[in-house]
Amino acid sequence: MDTKNPCSHPLIARQYRNPDPAARAILDKEFVDQLIYNTESDRDRLILEPQARCGQRIGEVLKLRAVDVADRKLTIHEPKSGKES
Repeated sequence: MDTKNPCSHPLIARQYRNPDPAARAILDKEFVDQLIYNTESDRDRLILEPQARCGQRIGEVLKLRAVDVADRKLTIHEPKSGKES
């Protein structure tokens, strides 16, 4: 008895292939600086700064509190690596 997988037929494999991932554009540092400095809201600027400078995600930025900042130094209590920084 010959048991072939019906999904391995060339026509089906060609039709249901994974799409190519879209290329992501990397923004210039000058463009990011302009974007941050041209924001009208202090709130938006405070959200954009750690995202652009530290690579934080929005969820990580929203967890930050005023007590995490002392003398221009930011303490992250739950970093991605699991180490206190």
